Amino acid sequence: MNPSRLFSLMLLAVAASCAPSVPRLHLPIRTEANCESKSVKQTAIDSIVASIDDTVRAGRYPGDAVLRAAVKNGGGVFAYWEAQPLRAPDTAKALGISGDLDLERAVITNQVQPSEQDRLGPYRLVWLTFATPKGDATVLERAYDVQNVCIEGRREA
Repeated sequence: MNPSRLFSLMLLAVAASCAPSVPRLHLPIRTEANCESKSVKQTAIDSIVASIDDTVRAGRYPGDAVLRAAVKNGGGVFAYWEAQPLRAPDTAKALGISGDLDLERAVITNQVQPSEQDRLGPYRLVWLTFATPKGDATVLERAYDVQNVCIEGRREA
């Protein structure tokens, strides 16, 4: 093997081992969705959660009943994880946590907000629930992946 190629491969390996590892977002363990005659697209859930802007927005959680009605009327999903690590340093700081957060639930509706002021374009509001030492904390964030969480096909039981 060419020495310069070997050196390049070694350098790449060292760089990869030094890069901070971001926790991989796994598929939810359970979902509660209203997708009419469609089924929930679990990879869309992960993509939407991964697109949050890491900024806690002002807002008081309206309660599960209100959000279940919004999901029922416009589509969406309640997605659940068991302590899913999520890197969101500004959200963690706002919650008084150091390090990665433990995501337990995301509530995603298909309601997309147009944004004339936001240079990043349309967004959706997402409620995220994290496990903290002081108990569960639910925060409101923006997600910039605006794909529908429902796909054509058979509804999953």
